[in-house]
Amino acid sequence: MKQRNRARSSSLFLLELIIAILFFSACAAVCVQFFVKSHTMSQDSKELNFAVNECTTLAEIIQSSDTESQAVSSIKDIFPNADIQMDAEATTMGIYFDENFKECTPANAKYIVNAGLETEHGLICGNITAGNKDNAGNIYELEVKHNEKR
Repeated sequence: MKQRNRARSSSLFLLELIIAILFFSACAAVCVQFFVKSHTMSQDSKELNFAVNECTTLAEIIQSSDTESQAVSSIKDIFPNADIQMDAEATTMGIYFDENFKECTPANAKYIVNAGLETEHGLICGNITAGNKDNAGNIYELEVKHNEKR
């Protein structure tokens, strides 16, 4: 009779142990999800800070320039690898950055900052966007207008 009680108590202990392990496994799974989500949010925050900084830099260059050509010249000085295309109506440019947010060539780029400039009625208008090169969506977008001084 003592053998039967001993078997019942050991099976009960085993059942408790299995339930405790399942409970801690479920808690661990929830914690891992929190860590993954926080890492994703951190990466998104880094990308947004980068995009805001670069768009603001270009906007300040445009606002401090007297003409569109002076703005383009200043941007070329600061971003030597910028892909700038000028025509009679507008100027478009693309500045490429790698995964560490360093300026690079288009082949190695992960992020791109695009800017379009045009002068209308003495007003320099610029539309600046920053986004992931592989993704069609923009991380940040900024419009700037500045009076041209002649």
